Amino acid sequence: MYEIKEYDDSLDLNYFYDKCKAKGYLNNCSKSKLVKNLMTEKEFKLWILYFNQKPIGTTALHSFKDVMGENSYRICVRTCVISEDTHLSKVRTLEGILHHQNITSQIYIPLCLDYIKNKGLAYITTCDKDTASMKAVHHVYAPALSKKGVLKKIKDIFYKGTQQTVWLLDRDQFVKQVAQDPQCKYKLV
Repeated sequence: MYEIKEYDDSLDLNYFYDKCKAKGYLNNCSKSKLVKNLMTEKEFKLWILYFNQKPIGTTALHSFKDVMGENSYRICVRTCVISEDTHLSKVRTLEGILHHQNITSQIYIPLCLDYIKNKGLAYITTCDKDTASMKAVHHVYAPALSKKGVLKKIKDIFYKGTQQTVWLLDRDQFVKQVAQDPQCKYKLV
């Protein structure tokens, strides 16, 4: 089943890197692209998602105080899932987004929020790039969650060499919706 491991250099991620290369997920296709980029941040966490003992995904967070001030975190950074290696069939549908039937809502966001606890606010950034599924996240995922009151568009910025949109995650609304949705397979604490 699923297992999350905090990144350390001893993890063998070659299977994951190879899958990312084949799919064109350039931000996750090597240790250099995935890990070394995050190591420039003052505070960061990187997690590896395993399914049946294979590394099939990643998510990370880092301090976002240089953009949004003290006690702010950018979550769901380097988020990736090799979806054909999972059991969730609704990963890329509007229904799956609205009912939180995806790994991001059921595993990645709760993991990030658990790390942050009450230390600060959680932000997600999106951009209109044709890399991996970022365009869909920017035009479908974030706007859908915005209509549900989970995300609020804050501003557009030039960040990390790209024009991006900053969204504030309403933690309370997110937890409430996931806990109350009858379709949600997992319940948050």
